[in-house]
Amino acid sequence: MIIPISKRTYFQPLLLYAFIFYFACLNISYSQNVPQEKSNFIIGLRSHYGFILPHSQSIKEISGTNPVCIEIDFNWHLKSRSAWQYCYCYPRAGFSVFYANYMNPDVLGSSVSIIPFIEPFINAQKRISWSVRFGIGPAYMTTVYDEETNPTNLFYSTHLSYLALLNLGVNYRINNRLNFRLAGNWNHISNGGLTLPNKGMNFPTANVGLDYSFKPVLFEDRGKDNSIVVNPKKNRYDFILLGTAKKITRDQDRSLVWGASVNYSRMVGRLSAISFGAEWISDQSKKNVIRRDTITNDNGEYLDYHRAAFLVGHELLLGRFIFYQQLGVYFYAPYKAMDPVCQRYGLSYILSKHLYIGINIKAHRHVADFMDLRLGMFF
Repeated sequence: MIIPISKRTYFQPLLLYAFIFYFACLNISYSQNVPQEKSNFIIGLRSHYGFILPHSQSIKEISGTNPVCIEIDFNWHLKSRSAWQYCYCYPRAGFSVFYANYMNPDVLGSSVSIIPFIEPFINAQKRISWSVRFGIGPAYMTTVYDEETNPTNLFYSTHLSYLALLNLGVNYRINNRLNFRLAGNWNHISNGGLTLPNKGMNFPTANVGLDYSFKPVLFEDRGKDNSIVVNPKKNRYDFILLGTAKKITRDQDRSLVWGASVNYSRMVGRLSAISFGAEWISDQSKKNVIRRDTITNDNGEYLDYHRAAFLVGHELLLGRFIFYQQLGVYFYAPYKAMDPVCQRYGLSYILSKHLYIGINIKAHRHVADFMDLRLGMFF
């Protein structure tokens, strides 16, 4: 089945990014509704310097530059008793505007991203603290792959992509309004396999900067109360439907990808769970490749394009949000994948007692296969 979408249509990635912004608005709305004495509005400015990892031979030639980035943060630092009791930390939630110059204007250009994030601070009540930031958001790429004018840029082929980051920072509180930060980022840019080529770019950066609070930041040095149970439901059973659309080549229409998954999760800590599951995927783009290239079995029949895998993973439960990673092993794949294993990275938002929505990226090592939207029922 072919989905007739023009190759200049960006409806699918825009839908995904709107979904991410929905999460960001929930975070920001929550922070703004917290009484003033329980949160601080903070702005930050930092500069980044990094390098591009040449994760495959085909992009090694254009990976020899050092990206330079500027980042502006807008966030709320929560300091209420309930925030502390939930994670035994004082978290920040907000978004950053992230500009990156890849120092190769003709081939790689630059990008501008808006990245919603959540950032737990450990020992925020002390002068020296450390923090971990998770963020993902839309990125506009100025210079992308073109078969005739820019054939060597295999990193990304759509102007609209996404940037995901993991940040580990050390913070020094200069005074009650000003904070100095030294941190390292792992940054990844991809379009989720929606359009090829899409090798994806990994560029670690080191960064330094300052944060300013519009009112004095004072944190109580609270103790831990292990009698408080944040996630009382120890076991969860999920049934998930997923779907998206992707291209084999830039010149073809998008093909439907859909599937189903079952999952079991077991809490192993205050905020952590381990999960076990299985998924079945129907990728119509694989069917098109099999018929285009006449890939058959010993009986002369076209190979089956469906795939199934066992999954095992870890979940981080933060209120209505579930951040998770899974490792999959194919047990049914007549048309072989590039690897016998795959990875999944996802974010879900709980809508009601038995329903959630989510976004997920499937990859084989450093190459994204596709990004899907999902609807889950859990018990």
